[in-house]
Parts: sequence; structure tokens; C-alpha cells
Amino acid sequence: MHKVLLIGNPNVGKSTLFNSLTKSHEHTGNFHGVTVEEKRKRITFAGEQYEFVDLPGIYSLNTFSFEEDVSKNILLKEASTKLLVCDANSLRRNLYISLQMNELGLEHKILINNYDYFLRHGGKIDAKKLEQNLGARVEIIDAKKIKLSKEILNIYVDNSTKMPIAGNTTKEQKIFANQKNDMIYSKNLQNNGKNLKISKISNKNASYLNKFIEIVKSKFNLSNEQIVFAFNGEFQNLEEEQIKFICTLYPQIIKARYDFLDAVLFDCVSVKKDFVYGASKLDKFLLNPIFMFVAFLLFFFLSIYVIFFGVGPLISEFLISVFNFVLINPVLNLLSLITNNMWLIEFFSGGVINSFTIVLSFLPQVCLLFIFLSILEDSGLISRLAYVFDDFLSFFGLNGKSIYIILLGLGCNTMSTLASRNANNKNLKIKTALVNPYISCMARLPIFVLVASAFFGTKSYFVVVGLYLLGLVVALAMSCFLNKTLLKNTESNLLLEFPPVRGLDFKHIFQVGKTNAVDFTKRVFGVVVSVGIIVWLLSHTTFSLAYTSTITNSILFFFADKISFVFVPIGLNSAGIVCALIVGIMAKELIVSTISISNNALTNSALMLSLTMASSAVHFNTASALSFLIFSLLYCPCISNLAVLKKEVGKFYMWFAIISQFTIAYLLSFVAYQGMTHGIIYPIIALVVAAIILFSAAYIIKKVKHPKCLTCNKCGKK
Repeated sequence: MHKVLLIGNPNVGKSTLFNSLTKSHEHTGNFHGVTVEEKRKRITFAGEQYEFVDLPGIYSLNTFSFEEDVSKNILLKEASTKLLVCDANSLRRNLYISLQMNELGLEHKILINNYDYFLRHGGKIDAKKLEQNLGARVEIIDAKKIKLSKEILNIYVDNSTKMPIAGNTTKEQKIFANQKNDMIYSKNLQNNGKNLKISKISNKNASYLNKFIEIVKSKFNLSNEQIVFAFNGEFQNLEEEQIKFICTLYPQIIKARYDFLDAVLFDCVSVKKDFVYGASKLDKFLLNPIFMFVAFLLFFFLSIYVIFFGVGPLISEFLISVFNFVLINPVLNLLSLITNNMWLIEFFSGGVINSFTIVLSFLPQVCLLFIFLSILEDSGLISRLAYVFDDFLSFFGLNGKSIYIILLGLGCNTMSTLASRNANNKNLKIKTALVNPYISCMARLPIFVLVASAFFGTKSYFVVVGLYLLGLVVALAMSCFLNKTLLKNTESNLLLEFPPVRGLDFKHIFQVGKTNAVDFTKRVFGVVVSVGIIVWLLSHTTFSLAYTSTITNSILFFFADKISFVFVPIGLNSAGIVCALIVGIMAKELIVSTISISNNALTNSALMLSLTMASSAVHFNTASALSFLIFSLLYCPCISNLAVLKKEVGKFYMWFAIISQFTIAYLLSFVAYQGMTHGIIYPIIALVVAAIILFSAAYIIKKVKHPKCLTCNKCGKK
């Protein structure tokens, strides 16, 4: 099997190229860090098997972030065809890693994307001359329209090709320029690259490194291979003193590489002097904090209204009516003709079909929300939002990039937790991952709309918006708390690229909505239906395994009733409510289906009516309804998010997330319920006590995790 790696800086079009070559529909976006894990797809082309790998963005082999480490490890350890994707408008930055790959003898091909934009602004690239200067094949492409061919995969430069170094004529440089790549992989590298071991390194490490190699050799007895690898962040079998010394040369080496690139690009690329890639006349407004903040809030509120109260519900009702007419009614009619067994009929109508309907009811909102996010990405507004909000978010211990994670969290907290690995440092990564679950994801939407519509009528829109804002406020407050106590920021740098503001590609935007709808359905459909059936069985089965139509006689109710006393102070003293909350830990999508099954309500209107009736298994008054909404918003990440938290930040912080979220959810629900029922005194006392407990717990945890020592053996500090 042939392996093909797509390498390059963030936001150069790697994922778009991956989709074009493999006919896939992976997420692409006009923003840094869209790809946080490698994406792989196997295809058959010209009678042979190929595996294409879309790597996360990487600026340099001297890595500074998680996604760069992922790319570097695969790049160095997997034998493959390497395609370096560059943006025509940012060649100086994009080609830096090409020099490093040449230094290590890694043959690759350079694909220059987005050339049409460069041409429109008066730029021109001599691809043939660039190929000669860099010693790597160069091809100009359109990542959106390109098709897979043998020519695209051909990375080798003709042996007769000369490589004159622009502006240099020394004998040593001519040797470098004419020498072909004689990189030889060891057996281990060819064997899936488990151990990086190169038996011979190319002399194509450029004359600009020669003086630095000699400096290192004059001080340490190291081979050229060891030194060049160390220049590129690989310190195999080197001592600490040697590593420290080589690192001191990095600034000079970086300058030498860029000087070389400047000479090459001066010879091969022409561009207008005043050309600044990404700059827009609209930036006068878009980079104004007040204008951007107000515009973003208006866009957000309008989107919430359209998605959740305007177009979204209309599409949902239409889909459900079609689903009922085409499938549900015929199936139930057929079932009633086959059998008069009420258990079987109820099982299909209340357990299986109801679970199908629940997924279908909020599928349109999922599509619309991802379309909303895609508009922000494709237009280039995400990067500008990150820039504008950086100072504001820095106050809470986050940075501008967190705005993307917050917006992604509106769709799925699990995906946005994965995206938090792009953070600049470990503390920022942990902080972002911990506060992310407070952002209300799509799975909570059906709960909000259902309960708010049942109890707040025309004010339900403001209740739902308020819940989203409450999640954001709590997330920022928790981040600020963590930043002042357990996870202080060690760095506050914001590395960000400004793509151009551009018109919307509606075909791509709707494709994003379609793809995410399919992915969302695949992810939740099996879980919702299977757990929905289990909940129905537990709520309609007694301990003697007999069928019951009354949930109060069921197994599920029995266990929920035993712990329901815990929720009495926040107004959720119904065992049916506790059942829904327990199941919601598996996935928040299941809460509404559990309530529906518990109340034996098959339509949204019947379900809303049942919530107001004291005879129902799950029922509320206005105060307890608000308490339930707040608790559902905050009480615990779902199982998939907990699994990602454990993987990304460890078991300790996973349990910290569970305990802290449950505590905060309970506290705020208590404040809301008691405030609406008995006045403000109890809530104020609760807040004061909670603040004391919270800071005391943080102090104890900090001491346990970072005990003070008399004299540290490592740092020598007291």
C-alpha cells in the first residue's frame, strides 16, 4: 500500500485537497487548527491501494504544540509520499518546513494553492525556477478542483535538474545545489517507522548550515547527522549540555534559513510592495472591539432565534409529520393487525419509534447550527473574533483562540474538548478542556425548548438565550478561578493568521450542514435508540419481570426514588426527573426521550402538556422548571466527553470536572428555586458558603498536588 502525507502550515488547504483527492467530505474551515488529529482514508487508484493522511498544521519541525507533534511524528516515522501544501500568498512562511525536510533528506513535492487570489492582487510565481532553487518538485494547484493523478503523486526531481542557489556562487553551494537526494531509510523506518533511524543523511542540508555544524563540531564530538537532526528538534542520544548549546544557535539558524528563502523568493516570485495577504477594507470595522462585540451578539441572538424558534422548529415539524405518515402510522397499523399484545405494541410505539422521533426532532437544528459556524469560518470572521476577544478572554485566563472552541462547543462539547489540545501550553489546555462542558451543546437544546415552551410561553426565547449566556458566564468564571488558583497561565501569546474576508461558498456551507447532520446521526442514533429502549424496558418492567404501564411500579423508578431526596432542595423531588438526569449522563440527547417514555407522551404537544400535570411521572412548576433547566445545563459532561477529558487531561481533572460541575449546577439550581419560592436570603447564604468551600478546596488541592519543599533538588529554590 502507498501512503501519501499532506503536510503544511495551518489554513493552507490541506483538508480541502484531501477531500478533492479522496472524494471525502471532511470538515474544512478558514481558520487555524480545524484539523487537530490526522485523518486517513484508503482508496484504490490505477489498480493500486493508497492511504491518504491529512496531517494537522505544522509550521516547523521544532514543534511548539500538540498538533505539530502529531504531524512531525508521522512525517519522520512513516515511509510515504510527502506532499507539502503551501498558500501562494504566504510562501515565505510555508516553505520554511520545506528547507527542514531537505536538510533531513526527506523527498517531497510542493503544491502551491490559492494562486488565483495571488494573481488577482498582482503577484506572479515562476514555479520552474522555484523548483530548481529548492530541489523539490513544484506544482500550482487549485485544491478545490484538483483530481487525483499519477503526476500529482510524482515527487521526484529529474536527475538532470540543476539547483543554483539564488544569489550564491561558492563551490560548496554549487555542490549542494547539484547533489541529488541520497537519503537512505533504515530497515526500521521502512517497517512502519517505529524507530527513527537513518543510516545516511543527505548533504542537501544547505550551505547555510555549514558554519553552524562546524561551531558544534568544534565543541562536541558529534556526527553531521546528529547535528542536523538536533537543528530540527530531534535530540537522540545527546547530553543535556549538548542540547542546551545547540538550542542557543536556533535564532541564528532560523535567520539563516529565512535569508536563504528570501533570496530564493526574490528570484522566483514577484509581488506588489503594498500587498498584505488577508488584509481587508472591512477590517477597519471588523477589528474595532465595540463594533465587533455588538455585531457578534446581534448575529448570535438572531441565529439562536432562527435555529431554535424560527426555521428550525418548522422543519422539525414537517419532517416528523412526513415520518409519521410514511413510516410510523403504517407500521403501527400493521402491528395492530398482526397482534393485540399491548406490551409489544407499546414497546414499538413508546420505546423504538419514540426514540427515532426524538433524534429526528432536533436534527434540523443541528444542521442549521453547523451552517452558522461554517459561515463564520468561511467568511474569515473567526480569526478576527479571536483577535478582538483576546484581551477580554485573557482576563479570564484564556486567549483569543478559545472563541473558536466556545463556538464549536455549541455543536458538540466532545469535539471542542478535542480542539482544546491546540492551546499554547499545558495549563491553558487543561483550563479550556475543563470549562468547555459548561457551554451548552446541541444535545441540551431539546430540553431547553421543551421545558421553556411548556412553562414560559412567549418568554421561552429569552429563557433559552439566558441559559446559553449563563453557560458562558459560568465557564468564564470557572476559568478565572482556575487561573488564579490551580492553573495559572505561564504564557499569553496569541499566534494567529488572518485569512482574507471572502464571499460565502454556499455549496460548501450546505455540504458542511449535510455532513455534520450525517455524522451527528451516526454518533447519536444508535445510542439514543438503544438507551431509549433500555429506559422503556426499565420503566415498564417490575422486579417480577412483569409488564407495567405505570412507571411508579417499575425497576427504574425504584432506584431513582431512593436517591431523589438529594434533589428536594432544588425542587426536583420527582423520581421520574431523577431517572431522566441519570440517563442524561450517558448522553444529554436521552433526557427528553426518557421524559417522553416516563410520561407516555408521543408528541411534543402532549409532552409539554404532561409536564404541567401533577399526575405525570415527570412534572414541574415554574420554579422547579427553571431549576431543572439550569441543572441540565451544568450538572455533568456526557460519557463521551468524560472519556475525552480522561484521555486529554488525565483522570484527576476528569473527576474534578464531574464534582465541580455537579456542585455548581446544584448551587445555582438551589439559588434559582429557593429565590423564586422563598426569597433571596437562602440563596445569599448558599453562595457565601459555597465560595468559602470552593476556595478552601482549591487551596487544599494545590497543596496536595504541589507541596512546598524546603529545598528542591531540581531547581535549588527554597
